[in-house]
Amino acid sequence: MDCENLPYHCKTSIAVARLLDEMAGDLDLRVIAGYQGIGRSFLTADVNRPGLALSGYLDYFASDRIQILGNTEIHYMERLSPSALQFRLEQMFSFEIPAFLLSRNLKPRPVFLDMCNRRGVPVLQSSKSTDEVISRVILFLAEEFSPYTMVHGTAVDCYGVGCLIVGAPGIGKSETALDLVERGHLLVADDMVTLHKQRDDALYAESTPVIEHHMEIRGVGIIDVKGVFGVGRVRNTKRIGLVVELEEWKQDAHYDRTGLTDEHVTILGVKIPYLLIPVRPGRNIAVILEVVALNHRLKELGIHPAQRLNQKLIDIMTDNTL
Repeated sequence: MDCENLPYHCKTSIAVARLLDEMAGDLDLRVIAGYQGIGRSFLTADVNRPGLALSGYLDYFASDRIQILGNTEIHYMERLSPSALQFRLEQMFSFEIPAFLLSRNLKPRPVFLDMCNRRGVPVLQSSKSTDEVISRVILFLAEEFSPYTMVHGTAVDCYGVGCLIVGAPGIGKSETALDLVERGHLLVADDMVTLHKQRDDALYAESTPVIEHHMEIRGVGIIDVKGVFGVGRVRNTKRIGLVVELEEWKQDAHYDRTGLTDEHVTILGVKIPYLLIPVRPGRNIAVILEVVALNHRLKELGIHPAQRLNQKLIDIMTDNTL
């Protein structure tokens, strides 16, 4: 599998309307001014608190970000005279501002709302605290702007380890995942898996909205895993900790017999442990994947079984030569 050269995509802008649609429930958002401007876009996952800009210092004003207004900003505006506030706001509005977001149901001065209405700058209001607004918006935008790619494969949650199963068409990826689901593990996505790189340099798999948790089994057709096995056997997203490639057994191929050397693949710049597992009649791939997942968890805890056995053999041989 050539993971190094996978084509990837990345959003370059997000409309304010998208934020409103996705976060309205979580943040109790409503538009209180500038509704005609909800099509405005912002280009970064960061936010800004424009305290310095309101004071007149605009040299490093991050105007391309969502402007968060909390108690500090609103109370400062209330202390300014109407003429001084209008002058400061006119300076700020000389920049292209995508939107303002107020926390704690705060209500700004009428002059501020009037200017936003005239210039079409949306003003969103939330009942949540300023810290909560900032953290939730940043997390949402980080996911929206994260690079992503799509791979042909299957993603499962096996003993808490996110496994991405790849391989040639017909090799048995879906059948293996179905066997794992029947054994109590969780399906994330089948056939087309969307992979997102998050800010913590982690890779997350999720199902595509159209396919969701449906699966194609040759000879059977399309099945709804959530409908057949229940909602407890599926999940929408999972961090990928392991890439497993299934390959038809080749007599002359060299396969790892000891596991002393850990291999990795790089997807969207994220380094992921990798295993190549040969497939032939009589091999129970689902059981092998369960063992692989448990062995991976041991390694994450600092326990490497193969290296431990190797060191034990070296110690025995060293003692016998003394």
